Amino acid sequence: MPKKRTIKNFCNNDQKENKFFKSRKRKASSPLEEIDINVPQTNHVNNKQSKSNAPWENKKPDHTETILHTMGLDYLSQGSTDSCASSENTENTPALLGKDENSQSSCSSFHLPPVPGAPRVLLDSHRDNLTSSSDDSENSLDPNVTPSLKLLHSNPQHLHLCINRPAKRQKTDPDAFDHFSLLSDEMVLGVFSWLPKFVLAKCARVCKKWSRLVLDESLWKRLDLSARTLGPGVLGLVLNRGVMALRLAKTEIEGPIFTGPSSPMKSARLCKVQYLDLSMAGTSPEVLEEIFSICKELRKLSLENLQLNDKVCSLIGENRELTTLNMAMCQGISVNSLIPILSNCRQLESLHVGWTNLHHHSVVYMCLCAPPSLTHLNISGCRENITDEEVLQLCKTCPYLRELDLSDSTALTNTSVTSIIENLPCLEHISLSRCYHISPGVIPELNEMPSLMAVNVFGMLREGPLEVLKVNMPRVEVNTFHFSDVARPTTGIRRTSIWGIRVRDNAA
Repeated sequence: MPKKRTIKNFCNNDQKENKFFKSRKRKASSPLEEIDINVPQTNHVNNKQSKSNAPWENKKPDHTETILHTMGLDYLSQGSTDSCASSENTENTPALLGKDENSQSSCSSFHLPPVPGAPRVLLDSHRDNLTSSSDDSENSLDPNVTPSLKLLHSNPQHLHLCINRPAKRQKTDPDAFDHFSLLSDEMVLGVFSWLPKFVLAKCARVCKKWSRLVLDESLWKRLDLSARTLGPGVLGLVLNRGVMALRLAKTEIEGPIFTGPSSPMKSARLCKVQYLDLSMAGTSPEVLEEIFSICKELRKLSLENLQLNDKVCSLIGENRELTTLNMAMCQGISVNSLIPILSNCRQLESLHVGWTNLHHHSVVYMCLCAPPSLTHLNISGCRENITDEEVLQLCKTCPYLRELDLSDSTALTNTSVTSIIENLPCLEHISLSRCYHISPGVIPELNEMPSLMAVNVFGMLREGPLEVLKVNMPRVEVNTFHFSDVARPTTGIRRTSIWGIRVRDNAA
C-alpha cells in the first residue's frame, strides 16, 4: 500500500507542473510567447534536484541573454568574487547578479555559457598612451597610430605604459651666433669677477671654456666659508685654487684635507694663503698639522679657542713673514710651543696669548725672547704667573709697544705701573683690569704719558672714585673698550672681512 501512494503522488505532481507551464504560456507577454528558454540538462544524484529542473528540460534552445536582460539580470565576469561562482562544482559557471524571489533552486544549479568580460572604457587622453593587450586588437586600432604603439601591440607580454613627455632641453637655432664667444678670456674674467662664488660654481657647468675660466686664481682671491661643514678633501680643493684671504671661523673641518687626485698637490706647495682665520673652528690638531704643512706664506693667522700641540706651533713658526698671531684661549701651549714661533717669526707686530694658562717659565721666556717689533701684546689672564720683574723685562724687550693688556694679573703691584711709565713712551692703550694689588691712587700717574689715549681699570674702582678718575684724566678715555681687539681678525657686529680685507660677496 505505501508504494502505490507514492506513485499516485508522483503522477499528481507531474500533472500540476504541466498545468503550471500551460498557464504561464497563456499569461506570457508578447516578447516571451515565441521564445523558449534553453538550459543544458544536468545529471544529479539527488532526486529532489532532478524534480526541480524537470520543467526546464523540455524547452528548446533559444536566446537566453535576451530573456535574462528583459528580466533585469546581468552576468558577472568570470573573475567575479560572488559566492555562487566560487564553488567547486560551478567553477567555470558565471553567477547571476540578481535572483528571482520565487526561485527555490541555488545558483550552482544553473550552467550557462561563459560571457566575455566588458571592454575597458578609456578617456580620450588615455587612448594615445595605452595599447590593447588582446590578440585581435590590430583591427580595432586607429590607422594613425605611431609605430611604437604597433610594436607594443605585437608584443603584448612586454606591454608597458608609454607616455609622451616634452623634451627637457630645447635645441638652439643652428643659425644663431654666440656673441659671448667673441670676448677674450680677460674680458670674460672681468665679467665673472662681479659674480658671487655660488654663481661661479654654476657657470663652470655651462661649457668647457667657462669651466676653465672659472678656475682662474683671480676669481678666488678672497673666500668666506665660515659656519659651514667641509668634508674630507674639500679644503684641499679650495687651497689649490689660489685663495689668499680665507675665513673659516666656526667651520667644521674634516680630515684629510687632500683626497683623490689632489693629494699629490701637497708636495708642490702651491698654497698661497696669506690671511687665515680659524677662530673657534671645529677641527683636530692632526688636521691643523696638515693645513700648516702647506701654508708657508702666512702673514696673519687666528687660532682662537683651538687645541694646539708642539708640532702645530713648530709648523706655524716656519712662516717667517708672520706679523699677526691670535692664540687667545688656546690649549696645549708650552715653552716648546713658543720657542719656534718667537725665534723664527721676528716680524711679529700683534700677539694675543691671553687666557692660555701659560706657566711661569713660559711667561719668563716670552718676556725675554719676544721680538722687539711687537706693538700690540695681550698677555692677560696669567694670574700669579707674571710678576713685576717680568713686566720690567718685557718693557725693555719691546720698547715700541703701543697697546698692552695685563688684565687679571693679580700679582702685579705699583712697581709695574712705574716700569710702564718709564720704559714705554709710545704706549697708547693699557688695560689693568682686576689687578687688585695695584693701588687706585697710582693710576692717575699714567696721565703723564704723552701718547696715552685709553685706560681700562674694570673692577678696581666704584662709581664715585671712577668719576673722580675721569675728571683727573680729561684727555684719556677710561673704561671705554670692554673687549680687547689685539690680533683679532674681526671686530664689531658685521663680520664680512678679516683684518680689513673683505671676504664676503654680499653683506649679511
